[in-house]
Amino acid sequence: MAAPRVRPFIGINSDYTPPTRTAGPQLRVHAGYAEKVYEAGGLPVIIPPGMQEQELDDLLDRLDGMVLIGSQQDMDPKRMGLNPHAAVTPMPARREDSDRLLCKLIIERQMPLLAVAVGMHELNVLCGGSLFLHLPEDMPRALPHRDPSGGPHRHAVLLEPNTRIDAIYGGGEIRVNSYHHQAVQNVAPKFKVSAKSPDGIIEAIEAEDPDWW
Repeated sequence: MAAPRVRPFIGINSDYTPPTRTAGPQLRVHAGYAEKVYEAGGLPVIIPPGMQEQELDDLLDRLDGMVLIGSQQDMDPKRMGLNPHAAVTPMPARREDSDRLLCKLIIERQMPLLAVAVGMHELNVLCGGSLFLHLPEDMPRALPHRDPSGGPHRHAVLLEPNTRIDAIYGGGEIRVNSYHHQAVQNVAPKFKVSAKSPDGIIEAIEAEDPDWW
């Protein structure tokens, strides 16, 4: 007889690096995602891209929540009906295909979810929202949201009152690590803004439905 489950199972999607002349394909997840899930009491379950819909559906039945991770690459503008942009580096199709399918199934289930960076962008776009493709051009007066050299960068984030993130952090202002050149432009109908940077750029959204978090 199986022992009772002590920790909730939390799925984490993974990045995909195609093969090169000198290395095979790689699946990657920043260790911090799994470490923080474990520290919070969960058991991280890494999900590789490329699974079939029925397989993913069966796996999600066994999970208690999901984390959609960030990436140093972006959603493909062409798949959003937009023109390519020199500053946009599309993620491999295998990753984006898998993420889109995961988002679809998560939305249908209203599964507990933390979507980070491009994960939040994917969720917003697939629910009917839109993105700024490149903040330095689309919002030239915005504060820097990443260090061009690739180094660490931090800035303030202002929490919206009466939101979940406001309740979690205790309200007011927090400081966050930042490495993004895109941002939510129009928030999807299912969501509301829960945090902005001082320049008005949307930094976090959350579901309107109180039963989906």
